[in-house]
Amino acid sequence: MREDGRVKRIFTLLALLVALAVMTMTVSAEPETALSKTQLTLFSGKTAQLSVSGTESTVKWSSSKKSVATVNKKGKVTAKKKGTAVITAKVDGVKYRCKVTVKQLVTSVKLNQKKVTITEGKTYTLKATVKPTNANNRAVAWSSSDPSVVTVSAKGKLKAVGPGTATITAKAKDGSGKKATCKLQVKAKKKTASAASIALDESALTLAVGQSGTLKATTADNTRVAWGSSDTSVVTVLNGKVTAKKAGSAVIAARRLDGTKTVYCKITVKEKETAAVSAAGESALARKFLNVLQKYSDQVKSDKAAGLVWSYSNSSAKSTWSAAVKNVQSKGIIYCNCALLPRWGLRELGIINSKNFWGLVGGGIQYRGDVKEQLLRHCEIIEVYKTPSQLLAEGNLLPGDICTWVEYQHTNVYAGDGLWYDSGRNGAIGGYTGGKFVFDSFGPAATVNMSGTTVGYIIRLVK
Repeated sequence: MREDGRVKRIFTLLALLVALAVMTMTVSAEPETALSKTQLTLFSGKTAQLSVSGTESTVKWSSSKKSVATVNKKGKVTAKKKGTAVITAKVDGVKYRCKVTVKQLVTSVKLNQKKVTITEGKTYTLKATVKPTNANNRAVAWSSSDPSVVTVSAKGKLKAVGPGTATITAKAKDGSGKKATCKLQVKAKKKTASAASIALDESALTLAVGQSGTLKATTADNTRVAWGSSDTSVVTVLNGKVTAKKAGSAVIAARRLDGTKTVYCKITVKEKETAAVSAAGESALARKFLNVLQKYSDQVKSDKAAGLVWSYSNSSAKSTWSAAVKNVQSKGIIYCNCALLPRWGLRELGIINSKNFWGLVGGGIQYRGDVKEQLLRHCEIIEVYKTPSQLLAEGNLLPGDICTWVEYQHTNVYAGDGLWYDSGRNGAIGGYTGGKFVFDSFGPAATVNMSGTTVGYIIRLVK
C-alpha cells in the first residue's frame, strides 16, 4: 500500500509539470496594431474599406481633405474629386495614416453633330466635348463602322470615301467606356458634264529597282481603262500597279477603252539603295537622317557661342534648314519648333517637299496635301500607343524614329541610348532667357519622361 501511494504521488507531480509546460507553450505575443493599407488609389465616386487590426479599442477616423476623400466612423473611404488626401486612424493614442489619390474618369463624351450628310470625296470635322475638364485623360479614340464609306482621322476629320451609311464613334481612352456616336450618310458624287474624261493621280513617279507603286486613273462616267508601258524592260504595269525592273525611264499610258482620251505618267527608275543597317537596327537612310540632325545641333551650339540665338516659335520659322541658317547669320536670331526639326532633315534628304506634317494631341499625325504619300515612299508609318520603355523592350524603337506623343502635341526623333533630338521647350536642350526659350542644341538629350509618356505613332525611315 505504501508503494501504491508513492506511485500516485509521482504521477501527480508529473501531471502538474506537463500542465505547466502546456500553459507556457500556449502563451502568445500580443498582435501588432496595423492599418490595412497605407496607400490607396480611387476614381471619383468610388469607395474602399480601411480597417485597423491587432486592437479591440475604438478607432477614430479623419480625413485631411474632405473635399477630396471622406471617411466614416467605420473606416469606409469615399472618393470625392481629383486630388490627394490623408486618412488617419487614431487608436490608443497612436495615429496610422493612409495616402489616398483620387483620379477623375471621363463622365461624358458629346459630339457637335448627331447626323451628318456629305458628298463622296468631301470632308467634315467632328468635334468632341469631353467632361469633366479635370479628368485625368480626356483623349478620345475615333473609329468608323465602315471605312469603305467614310474614314476618320485621330482628330475627328471625316473623309467620304463612297456612297452609303456608317457610324462614327468617339470613345474615351481612359477606360471609362464613355462614348458618343454620329450617323453619317455619304451621297454619290454627281457626274460632270465632261463625261468622256480621264485623269491620273500622278504625272511623274520615281521608283527604285524592285519597288512597286500604284497609279489611279479616274473616269467621270466609270469607263474602264487600258494600261501600257513604253518600255516593259524598265517598268511594267498591270491594272495601275507599276513595277520597276531596271534603272532607266519609261512612260505609263492610261487610255479610256472607248479610245477618246489617253493620259501619261513618266516613271524614273533608280538603282536600289543598299538596305544596310547598324547594330542598333536602323536603316542606312535613318543613319543619314541622324547625321543631318547632328549637323543641325552642332550648328546651334556653334551659333550660341558666337552670340546668335535659336529660339522656339510656332510661327516666324523658315521651312528649310538653309533658309534658317541664312536668317540667323543675317539677323542674329531664328526660330524653330518640334515638328520643324525632322521636316528640315527630311527635306534635305529629298524625302518630302514643302508640304508639312506634325503631331497632334492624342498622338495622331496631321498631314498637309500629299505629304503622307511622299513619306510612304521611304518610310513606314506605325501606330503603337506604347511607352518608350515598352517599345525598347520589344525592340520596336530604333534610332532615327520620328515619334508623336499622346499626352501633348509634340514630335521628336529618337537618337538611341535613351536620348532624343528635339526642338521643343523641354529637357536638357536649352532654357528660358527673358521669357524666351533659347536652344543650347537640338540634342541628343534626355527630353522625354521614359516611363510616363506614350508614343502614338512612329515614322520610320526604311528605304
